[in-house]
Amino acid sequence: MGGQSVSQTVTVRLENGLHLVPCSRLVKLGNGLGCDVRIRKGSLDADIKNIFDLMGLAAAFGDQLELRATGDGADEALAKIVQLFESNFGD
Repeated sequence: MGGQSVSQTVTVRLENGLHLVPCSRLVKLGNGLGCDVRIRKGSLDADIKNIFDLMGLAAAFGDQLELRATGDGADEALAKIVQLFESNFGD
């Protein structure tokens, strides 16, 4: 996918980490985006549109995740995802 590429690091602040509900919210958000978004934890890499990928990260409280958005609207997409993390997924 062409276009710009932006990245940012976020910290998981959910007491139970990225469990099913926040992962579902990420997938729902990701499916509405027009760009590719990947989330990396160490050597693990996940597609934001794939719940199995996200659950496979096993991201726990305090973990640092690198968000990378590539393509048209990458800046806006990253801002929405960061907001989701900063709002603790609305919890």
